[in-house]
Amino acid sequence: MNKQDVYIKLSEKMVLYADLVGVPVKDSQEPLVKIATSEALSSREIDPDTLTVFDKDIYVRKTVADLLQRASSELRNYSKDMSLEVVYGHRPLAIQKSLFDKYFALYSKKYQGIELYEAVHRSIAVPEIAGHPAGAAVDIRILKSGKPINMGTGIWEFVPDSYTFSPFISRQAWANRRLLRDTMKQVGFAPYDGEWWHFSYGDKEWAKYYNKPNALYEQLEQ
Repeated sequence: MNKQDVYIKLSEKMVLYADLVGVPVKDSQEPLVKIATSEALSSREIDPDTLTVFDKDIYVRKTVADLLQRASSELRNYSKDMSLEVVYGHRPLAIQKSLFDKYFALYSKKYQGIELYEAVHRSIAVPEIAGHPAGAAVDIRILKSGKPINMGTGIWEFVPDSYTFSPFISRQAWANRRLLRDTMKQVGFAPYDGEWWHFSYGDKEWAKYYNKPNALYEQLEQ
């Protein structure tokens, strides 16, 4: 089996647009809150578009913020010189729609109907099911002594080797991805294995992953 075949097999195991579109939402009305930072948890917004809205602060739903604190404590118990760094959280719905429209126009030259939505969703989540506009998703990595540890690819490096279980990365990078994944799952986050850095709580992807009756957070306009 060649590399491309392996990537295809991995992608076939990932959640699809069709899996998520029918998941109901009962919004908890939780507010967005700024992530509180500490020695164990830091935040650094890396998206220029979101920086224009929230400056350098990163916002998520309150329970998501609380769970991040718990995850950082768990990681600190594992290693005192490790910490979590959140680089992305809530994304205004207008930005999500703009990104989606860009890819929709691109892929509409090749796909139609549900295949079109599935193709776009692999690049940018369809707005009505996306976790970032719901304040439910974070992009996150581990720091050791203040520096990012080896994850095989960079954060937001959108290549097949960023699939969590790509076998074409080093053994150390594989172990580091498992550490991050296990830490986040331990406190209730759902992983998205198409991007080793992406985790969510309370969105449709989380509800599907843990077989919940509904998602907890609706997409927010701001």
